Order: sequence, then C-alpha cells, then structure tokens
Amino acid sequence: MSIPKPLFDAATKRGLKVIERGHGHFQITGGPLLVNYYPLSKKHSAYVTGTTGRRTGVTPEQAVEMAFLPPPIANCGQKDDRKGSYRAQRRKLLKFSDKCHWCNMKLTLDTSTMDHVIPLHRGGLDNANNRVLACEPCNSKRGHDMPELKR
Repeated sequence: MSIPKPLFDAATKRGLKVIERGHGHFQITGGPLLVNYYPLSKKHSAYVTGTTGRRTGVTPEQAVEMAFLPPPIANCGQKDDRKGSYRAQRRKLLKFSDKCHWCNMKLTLDTSTMDHVIPLHRGGLDNANNRVLACEPCNSKRGHDMPELKR
C-alpha cells in the first residue's frame, strides 16, 4: 500500500512528512503535533497523539491542519482527572533536566511545577509522555492554551 496522493500533496504543501504504519494507518509528522490518520477506515478518523479526542469524517487537508492547531477544549467545566501528587515525578524529571521546558529558567524541586504539553482541558493524557517541568509563571501564563502553536 502507498500513501494516498491527496494526503501526500497536502502534507508536502505544508512541509510535513507522512509515514505509512500499515493497515490503513498513517502518521503526519514534522509539525508541532503528531497526527494519526485513518483515511481508509469507514469513519475516516484522525487524532493528535497524546489526546483523547478523535475526529471523524476528516479529509486529508483537515488531517494535515490538525498538526498545527491546538486540540479543542474537551471537558470544560469538569474536574481534571489527575493522578494525585506530582512531587515524586518532579523529582525524577529534575534528574534529567533542571530547567523550565518553556523559558529555560533553572528549577529546584520547590520552584518547579508539572505542566502538560497538551493540556488536560484539551484532551491531553495524564501520562509521562505528556508531562514536563515548568516554572510557576510559565505554567500559569500558559493555562490550558497552547501559545507555542500560534503562528
């Protein structure tokens, strides 16, 4: 099987690559977000990796655009489903990097906060792949927005 021409053309136009993963699964890479796209399925579904939100009826152009747009706010008004205290996880992450993910300010265990790259309010998952250390000002300023994706 090969990459469908409309998908390849849309991705190339935006400077992205498409990787075939088999069984009608394609990954759109090279942008700020990794998109999984299933154009050959009945529902033509796509989702941003690390989120819970799956869209259906997605065209190749829409799938490519998903690599640049923050996911929509998912559970606004509901309590976040967090797994408790992050102190031990922050301690582990500090062993690898002691700088804020966003501004590179030096951090300690007491000055660091856990931040989700794709916020939980936007359907981001509460797992290690979606967590980074941030200083309090960066974490508060960012909130559940994704300003790093704004052009």
